[in-house]
Amino acid sequence: MNRIQYFIIFLFMLIGISCDKKVTGETSDIYGKWEVTDFMSVESVAYPKNKDISPLIDFREDGTFILKTDVNLCLGSFSVSDDYSISVSLAGCTKVCCDSEFSKKLITMLPQVKSFHFEQKKLKLEVPEWGWIELVLYN
Repeated sequence: MNRIQYFIIFLFMLIGISCDKKVTGETSDIYGKWEVTDFMSVESVAYPKNKDISPLIDFREDGTFILKTDVNLCLGSFSVSDDYSISVSLAGCTKVCCDSEFSKKLITMLPQVKSFHFEQKKLKLEVPEWGWIELVLYN
């Protein structure tokens, strides 16, 4: 593929991510679009979240995910088990500048996630000996 084709694919994916409205509710299914709201870790103060921008991750039923950070778009794969364990691949991302430290840390932590659980209206992606990544459903 040439650069124009990659750009067109990127543009369509970006439009698809940005057109939905936010709705929070109860869920027990990891599939769907989630807003990353916070890190719960001792070191999370070193990675402040931009209050105006929240990364979005779309876990698709075909085992792929799309992550939209502050300015970049990332693609990867994942698999889940009945015991709530999860394996997330290293994401391939566009290289536009200027993602926040929060988004950069999210990209590096996703492959370290080993399990997940639901608590109230939140999805928690658990990273052993670090903490968890907190998300809310985004529709």
